[in-house]
Amino acid sequence: MANLEYLKAKTAEYAVVLFRLDKELQALGSKKIEHQWLVNYLQGQLKDAQTLHQRLQSIVKIGHSRLLSRALPIVHDIEFSTFIINYHYLPALQKESQADLALRKLLLLSAKQCGLFWLKDIAVNLDGPLATLPTPPEAPLIISPPQQAVSLLEMPGLYHELGHDVFQNFKEIAKKLDKVVYSYFYELRQKSGPMTSDQKFERNRKIDEAVQYWDTDRLNEIFCDIFGTFACGVAHYVSCVDMGLRSGREPFDVDFRDEHPPLSARVYACYKSLTPTQQSEQSVITIHCAWENYTKAYTQAYDFNLICSDALLDLIVEAAISNIQNFLPNSHRYEVPLPDNGQILEIPLDASLEDILNRAAHILLTCPECYAEWETKAFKILGFI
Repeated sequence: MANLEYLKAKTAEYAVVLFRLDKELQALGSKKIEHQWLVNYLQGQLKDAQTLHQRLQSIVKIGHSRLLSRALPIVHDIEFSTFIINYHYLPALQKESQADLALRKLLLLSAKQCGLFWLKDIAVNLDGPLATLPTPPEAPLIISPPQQAVSLLEMPGLYHELGHDVFQNFKEIAKKLDKVVYSYFYELRQKSGPMTSDQKFERNRKIDEAVQYWDTDRLNEIFCDIFGTFACGVAHYVSCVDMGLRSGREPFDVDFRDEHPPLSARVYACYKSLTPTQQSEQSVITIHCAWENYTKAYTQAYDFNLICSDALLDLIVEAAISNIQNFLPNSHRYEVPLPDNGQILEIPLDASLEDILNRAAHILLTCPECYAEWETKAFKILGFI
């Protein structure tokens, strides 16, 4: 329980903070017409915080010891209500640039193609490592590196970020993927050859660890890898391999401190999310060989083979794609064939972001000397230049 002096101080602080947030959101409401839904949502969050603040004021005014025990949970609730406004959405909207708006427009079109029917808005902040804040799922904040306003190379990763919004919006997906994991390891536990009691105990302990490893956060990440490839096709797979090669990390490293699965598992899941036709494309064959050559220098340990077996990942990919098609009935799996080599350097004015990213990956891997000039044309068509 916090003492009265501290609570008086927090009450006075929140009075200033909430007043400032109210003023700034009102200013945004008159300037950011395209973000009206999002601003209204944030004002609703602020109203909740103001109501909590009034309760805190009443408790502090009375000052009775029995009431003071209720005050700190209210402080926590105010922090929760104001956090996404103060530290995420407000700074992003206030600093929104033309490049942010251009990428927002493209992502809204892509999200529609992906079947994200609940989406009302997207806020983009080209000022940090690729990440997303899918709260509220109707208007996620997507953070992206500044170079994405001048380079297409990492842009397919944005479809991974859209996947987080899908995962957040449909809680059933986590439950269904968790069931896949549990069923797989349950069956594995039943398959036991001759072994001592100690060997059986140790094997079951390892299986229990494997089940615990695939918690909601890691299922979220692997789902988003699959969703990104489903929605953006070959370009996303190429981007995932490129991420792994650039990282310099061990591809089979199972790190219980990292919410991301091992790189090799992520690359494998993306590859298996491609259609057979996509897997036969030259750009896929080229980058797949590059990844295979990279992984030859590393050893697959027992933990990786147990936790991230091909058999388990195949089941996860199958279940994830089934869930995408089930929960997003209007989603379009990106499997548009590339034009003939004679036309690959042409960019139709009605080309989608997915079309351009897939052409970019192909040109980079098959005709890199043509890429710089081609990308400049692509950015003009996308509206960045």
